[in-house]
Amino acid sequence: MGNQRSGQEVSQPPSSQPRGENEANMARTRSPEGGSTPNSRSGTTSTITSQVQEALDQQVVRGAKTITNVAQSARRAADELETDAPQIAGLVRGVADRVEEYSRSLETQSVTDIYEAASDFTRRQPGVVFGVAALAGFFALRTFRSSSTSLERRRTASSARGEEFHGS
Repeated sequence: MGNQRSGQEVSQPPSSQPRGENEANMARTRSPEGGSTPNSRSGTTSTITSQVQEALDQQVVRGAKTITNVAQSARRAADELETDAPQIAGLVRGVADRVEEYSRSLETQSVTDIYEAASDFTRRQPGVVFGVAALAGFFALRTFRSSSTSLERRRTASSARGEEFHGS
């Protein structure tokens, strides 16, 4: 499906634009040799970037809804704790309130907003970020070591019994 324009075939991808506008845009983004110009490549990159950003924004909203569900679950747990431990129930409710506030603020932010806030925090508090990264690395290493140690124990136990080990 194409039309002849100055002796060259111009294809038309499906578009939400009216046919005339689409043809004009296609003609502007094609070079006389039939290849793409930097403008068309830039447009494609910008389209892909906006699609990825939209998908990430949707994931942020889903994450915020999940956090809201966690807060609601914490409130239900606090209700059950009320008779046996009212002080702990109050503490759990307070945490649930803060978690829900966080989820509401997260729901209204884009991925770009979150990235900028994280960058600003990192610039203001590099020591905190470094400390959290070090702790995360430490816990990841401990988890990896403990899982490899238990895997090694299973291998040793199965080889002692004369069995062949085929993974976890």
